[in-house]
Amino acid sequence: MIFDTLENLELYETVHPGFPDVRAFIAATDLLKLPVGRHPINDKGAYASVNEYNTKALEDSFIECHIKYIDLQMLVCGEEIIGVAPKKFCVEQPYNNENDLQKLSGKVDFITLVPGLFAIFFPQDAHEPGLKNIEQSIAVKKIVFKIPV
Repeated sequence: MIFDTLENLELYETVHPGFPDVRAFIAATDLLKLPVGRHPINDKGAYASVNEYNTKALEDSFIECHIKYIDLQMLVCGEEIIGVAPKKFCVEQPYNNENDLQKLSGKVDFITLVPGLFAIFFPQDAHEPGLKNIEQSIAVKKIVFKIPV
């Protein structure tokens, strides 16, 4: 997992060949105006998935990971808590190949995602996104960049 500010995103371009395309997309796009839905980034299968939702309680969520895609997650507006853990410390449920989704159970630690920050989750990184803070649910606009492994 990588958790940092957007101004440092270029430092991670050498980690994966798809990351420069994502950074270029972010730099060239008015993310506030990007509509909800799927937006292609390159011809190698990377895309941006834009969603708007209200954050939820921990008991209404689940831990997940992906095998085919790396997630680069960022918020355009709002705030959410994300549970994080190494996948190897979680109990695995069957993998859904069609949705590239594996649900997990276990104990997570928490990070707070706000505009200007990003988190990158690799296949070995369990994450539980979309959580509300202790006090209240918040409306968010989130972009998850899906980069083929």
